[in-house]
Amino acid sequence: MSDPARLTRFEAQALAREVLANERAGRTYGLGCLKNEDRPMRAQVFCAAHPGEHLVVKVFAPAQADKARAQAARQRAVAAQMREGPWRAPEVLFFDAGRLVLGMGYAAGPSLAELWQQLPEARRDVPLEAAGSWLAALHRPTLEPRKLRPRGQLDWLAAQLQEAGDGMADPEGFARDLAALEALFPAARGQAATRAVTHRDLHLANLVSAGGALWGLDFENDSPDAPYRDLVALLIDALALAPEPDAARFGAALARGYGDRVTAPDARLFQQRAYALGSWARTPAEPSLRQRARLAAAKMILAADKSLF
Repeated sequence: MSDPARLTRFEAQALAREVLANERAGRTYGLGCLKNEDRPMRAQVFCAAHPGEHLVVKVFAPAQADKARAQAARQRAVAAQMREGPWRAPEVLFFDAGRLVLGMGYAAGPSLAELWQQLPEARRDVPLEAAGSWLAALHRPTLEPRKLRPRGQLDWLAAQLQEAGDGMADPEGFARDLAALEALFPAARGQAATRAVTHRDLHLANLVSAGGALWGLDFENDSPDAPYRDLVALLIDALALAPEPDAARFGAALARGYGDRVTAPDARLFQQRAYALGSWARTPAEPSLRQRARLAAAKMILAADKSLF
């Protein structure tokens, strides 16, 4: 293995087959790559298929050992938390810590990103309400009321602007919206808000509809954070993928599902703008088509003069 930070598909398949031979002795599995990109990656993900079983096998590069252990641990915790009902997470079937191979249950269904593209405009609220409800179930066991302390987020955004400079997409526009966010600081500081252990990498492709349930994927974070980070991430993804994006309507659908009864309006507005700017901060000066669509979505959120949630 030449690059400890990345695995080719063939390197990952070889490791997956070694571990499957131990964990599922006597069975032969076909391995189909779930990420249709033929390049070395930090982790390769396969569907392992046998007539008696389908499972997901994720193989991490050696440099990703901490990430692999964190995902295995967090996945176990979330699967136990969401063992019954319509909001679920796949169980961990095995984890080979030496070869960094994680085996998980397979949710056989389309992701919300796939469904989103096929739904008629009039029905686009349905998956977003479901996504909001799933997210509430994820946050609920660790959700705690907290007063909003926005200074750290403002300082982080200012540092991103200074460090990126011309390497960021539209730095002048970012600076203007950051100044507008700073102006919200007095009203938002100390307002009612919440904290919970969040997902931190949530998008519609990480939510799969299968077997009458909605399944969340790809867990790793186990630290408390602001729930609105996850809500804004879902809204950005929905807006970026929709042929006719509607920030107010999509945000309201997520809010109906999530059901926040704690966070004050000024705190909601501050957080939706702060996390939209956080997405903008990660957009390079020459964005890909996907990054361009996500930047346009973030700007739609920033343009809203009231809370979308």
